[in-house]
Amino acid sequence: MKKHIYRTFFILLFALSNFTSHSQEVIIKNGDHWSYFDNGYLEDDWFKTLNYQDWKTGYSPFGYGDRIITTTISYGDDQDNKDIIKYFTKKITIKNVSKFKGFEFRLQRDDGAVVYVNGKELYRDNMPDVHITRKTKSDQVVHLEEEGLFFVKIFDSTIFKNGDNTISIQVHQCNTYSSDCIFSLEIIGHMDPKILTQVFKEHVQKKNTLETKIDTLNHEFNLKNTTTQLDAYKNFYENIKFILRLVCFFFVITIVSCFILYFKNKKNEDTYKSTIQKLNYEVRESEKKMVSFTTQLLHYRQHLKEVKADLSFLKTDTNNNNKTLNNTIKQIDFIIDNNDEWEQLKLHFDTVFSGFYDKILAKSPALTETELRHCMFIKLHIQTKEIARILNVDPRSVQTARYRIKKKLNLTEEQDLRSFLITI
Repeated sequence: MKKHIYRTFFILLFALSNFTSHSQEVIIKNGDHWSYFDNGYLEDDWFKTLNYQDWKTGYSPFGYGDRIITTTISYGDDQDNKDIIKYFTKKITIKNVSKFKGFEFRLQRDDGAVVYVNGKELYRDNMPDVHITRKTKSDQVVHLEEEGLFFVKIFDSTIFKNGDNTISIQVHQCNTYSSDCIFSLEIIGHMDPKILTQVFKEHVQKKNTLETKIDTLNHEFNLKNTTTQLDAYKNFYENIKFILRLVCFFFVITIVSCFILYFKNKKNEDTYKSTIQKLNYEVRESEKKMVSFTTQLLHYRQHLKEVKADLSFLKTDTNNNNKTLNNTIKQIDFIIDNNDEWEQLKLHFDTVFSGFYDKILAKSPALTETELRHCMFIKLHIQTKEIARILNVDPRSVQTARYRIKKKLNLTEEQDLRSFLITI
């Protein structure tokens, strides 16, 4: 009976072990052969390349600075400034992927790693959730007690295809002065449907992680939008403040300018008033002189009338001697030949009409003194007969003088001489 129990136990143990061995298959084991690159940095999309013939080869675990290393790799030329990344690749052949329910990845890494399958990223471990480049460092340093651990991830069978598949790994250090680096990978294919529970858990965990990331991204997006709006409001507020300061500045400048212009205009106004008063005084004085001169002319005119009367009397007085007649003629000649009054009249006229003589002589230097006197009387709007009486000439001589003056000034027959002289 006792022997029967032992035999039954051994049969069950053998069956269980046999079932376990047939329920999984080791695709890659620790100690397998890999190709690796440890001579600097590759392009960021190196895992899409299929040509690794020039790479070095060795057996896992790979790395440096640790006793569990099988194949020692280079850390670069400077031990204080080591290369951040090491590259590994391996081809595997799976004839029938559908027989597997899931695949177990057991990753040994120091510090972080990114796993690619057939040119696509499968997952990353201890790496930041950013676009991976040759400058990307791992999240954390792996401590001594964790260096030999294998970190497990479960995936469904869709990650591989029938035939050849390429596994590519890049291991990242947390800093350039790290003392060690370790890499190894095991892949186990599970045929037991129980693995689907783990696959489902991984999917749920991945889904939850993605949802968390989405929530985080949404929160960051909303926060960014809020921050952007806040920055926009701040910028708008700062712009308004700047515009208000600018407006206030220009307002103050305008007020100050208005005060300056006001006082300047007031000063100019006072100056103008003083100038006008002075000019009015000078005009009045000139008018007084003109009146005085005109009065003197009238006096001479009256005197000439008296002389004319005396001459008429002499014609009838035969007893009078020629001495009285000669004296009278001399007096008339003195009056006629005296040009002082004309010079004074010319001076006052030129003052009142702002250099009239210079202006008209600039237009026609050929004008005579008599013609200039004609121009003066015409500008003063004195009638032809009065001009003839003052100049002691015939009215037709005045008309002739007008014609000569127009000709010298290059005026046409249609142009009025007085209108022209008023503009000078």
